[in-house]
Amino acid sequence: MKHGGMRLVSKRSKSLASLTGDIPLAYDDQFEKPVWPWKGILVNIPTKKRHDGLCCTGESGPQLKDELIRRGFNPIRVRTVWDCFGHSGTGIVEFNRDWNGLNDALLFKKAYQEDGHGKKDWLSGGGAAYSIFYAWLANTDDYYRAANYIGEYLGKMGDLKSISRFAEEEARKDHKLVVRLNVISENIQSRLRMLEEKFSKTSIKLKCETEEKDKILHGYNQGGLNPIAM
Repeated sequence: MKHGGMRLVSKRSKSLASLTGDIPLAYDDQFEKPVWPWKGILVNIPTKKRHDGLCCTGESGPQLKDELIRRGFNPIRVRTVWDCFGHSGTGIVEFNRDWNGLNDALLFKKAYQEDGHGKKDWLSGGGAAYSIFYAWLANTDDYYRAANYIGEYLGKMGDLKSISRFAEEEARKDHKLVVRLNVISENIQSRLRMLEEKFSKTSIKLKCETEEKDKILHGYNQGGLNPIAM
């Protein structure tokens, strides 16, 4: 990524330590509930101080989104997190709320994890001086860190939801959709049967009237009478 003459602000002396807090370095997120709609956390975003030295600035959300897309990810939005110092060097990566979004979020987490730039790597002291992103899937631990801006944002914009619960909810939605479609189909079929019966009755009636008319015409013709003249 190109950052020009951007001077890296020391990760706020890991004042993003509010991201780590007292978490044991060996913590295991295997059973953690992710935040839904699915979100990733991006840290170590390079920042620089403005000329007045009072505030930090850094890449915008759309710029970060484009960067992630170039890396092969599929976010729908990236929101940068700002605090009292300005740009905090962190961002929230948002994915679609469906199964596709979950798949994109898990691929996002896996890519950074396998590259040595996942959550555990960050918590163990990674990102010393280089503008290399660290990222992970937002989960219970991040959600309940209301003391920092990320936890506050996640609490307002998301909810904790296990994948099994999500699967159950999606299954219920699918079942309701199937039931609704079946009702619609039955109503259409019932309407078609009514129309068919009406058409059949009308056809029979027209056939009878036509046959009756033909008989009358035949009788007039046989008697040498002109039905029009009568």
